[in-house]
Amino acid sequence: MLCLFRNTKLHPKINQVVILLSLMSVIGWLYFTFIEKSLMQKLFAGQALIVDLVFGLPLILALAVVVYATVFWALKLIIIFTMPSAIIHIDSEDENSNYLEEDINELENQHGKEYWNQSEESLISDEKQLDSKPTQSSNHSNNDDSK
Repeated sequence: MLCLFRNTKLHPKINQVVILLSLMSVIGWLYFTFIEKSLMQKLFAGQALIVDLVFGLPLILALAVVVYATVFWALKLIIIFTMPSAIIHIDSEDENSNYLEEDINELENQHGKEYWNQSEESLISDEKQLDSKPTQSSNHSNNDDSK
């Protein structure tokens, strides 16, 4: 079951609905804590204790993330059990290799294929040249100011 949960994603249309429901639950949580429990009134009126500010406010915001994740994962489990046709199986090994190949191709396009064949000495000398350029330009600006 854990493999099915980890290695699947929801159909994009259903995923949007699940995300919207999760966000609605977060908005409900924040509305309940800030408005219904009158935390905002306490904060603006100066009635909030330092404990409310130091521990309460970060806890409320952290629990908003927990509420989002809990609702999202619960809905995903419900969809896995009730509508198995709405899930898309992901092969984790293929997905990582595709990303890796795309990243390598992008780096080769940016830096050229010879980038991977450079020796360590040439890389160190390139770094030294890059480090020395800003100091040289600042020295030139100081010399112009003194004239």
